[in-house]
Amino acid sequence: MVLKYYVILTIAVVAISWASILILLSGAQPIAVAFWRTAIAAAVLSPLLITEKRSNAYIPSKNDFILMVISGIALATHFMTWIQSLYLTTVAASTTLVSTYPIFTLIMGKLIGERVGIRSIIGTLTAFLGIVLITVPEFYISLKALVGDLLALVGAMSGAVYFLIGRFIRTKASLATYTVPVYSISALTTLFVGLVLRTRFWPYPPYTWFYISMIVLGPMLLGHTLLNYSLRYSRAITVTTSTLGEPIGASLLALLIFHQVPQALTIVGISVTLLGIYMVISEESHGEKT
Repeated sequence: MVLKYYVILTIAVVAISWASILILLSGAQPIAVAFWRTAIAAAVLSPLLITEKRSNAYIPSKNDFILMVISGIALATHFMTWIQSLYLTTVAASTTLVSTYPIFTLIMGKLIGERVGIRSIIGTLTAFLGIVLITVPEFYISLKALVGDLLALVGAMSGAVYFLIGRFIRTKASLATYTVPVYSISALTTLFVGLVLRTRFWPYPPYTWFYISMIVLGPMLLGHTLLNYSLRYSRAITVTTSTLGEPIGASLLALLIFHQVPQALTIVGISVTLLGIYMVISEESHGEKT
C-alpha cells in the first residue's frame, strides 16, 4: 500500500469525522438527512459515471447487480440507524459503536474466505478495546441511550456488509460504476422508509440545506466515496479499521463545538485506538496476509 493510499484514507477519515457534528447542526430529521446525503451524492457523481462508461467495458453481471442492491440497502440501513442514534445517545458513544464494523468485517471476511493476518486480528481487537475506553466515560444509564447504542451497533453491522461488497465489486468496477448505483439504491430505500414513517423531507430553512450540502461534500463525497476508491487497492478490513479514527475526530470536534470535554480514560482510548489502526495498516504495507 503506497503513500498515496495512506493520504486518501486520511482525507476520508477526516471528512467522515465531521458527519455527526454537521448532522446535529442541520436540524433535519434523521431519515431526511440519510436520503439527501445519498441522493445528492449520486446526482453529483452521475456525470463521472457517463465518462467512465466510455472507457470502461465492465457491465455488471446479474450477481453483481444483486450485490449492489444489497450494498445499497445495507448503506441505507447504516445511515438511518446511525443518524437516529445520534439523537438518542452521545456523539462519542454513537460514533464509537458504529465504528465497530471492522469487527463484523473481520468475521464476515473470514466466512467468505478473505485472508486476514494475525496482526490484523490483534490490531482490530486492540482498536476495539480503545473505542470501548472512549465510550465508557460517555455512557449514561437510560432506556433512550440504550436504544441509541443498539441502533449504532445495527449501523455497524450493516456498514460491514456495505464495505465487504464494495471490496468485491470494486476489484472489477470503476468508482462511479459502483457508487452511483449503490448510492441511488440507498436513496430510494431511505425514501421508501421515510414515506412510510411520514418523514419530513422538505421544506427546511436555508441553514439546514447549507449543512446538508456540507454533509454531502465532506463526509459523503470526500469520505465514503474515497473509502470506496480505496477498496480497490486495500482489503476491506484495512479500510474499515482506518475509519476507527472517526470517533477520535468526532470527539475532538464535539469538544470544540459542543464543549464536550473528554475524560482521562477517553484520551487513553484514543491512544489505544490509534495503535490498533497502525497495526492493521502496517500489516497491509508489509503484505503479511496469512
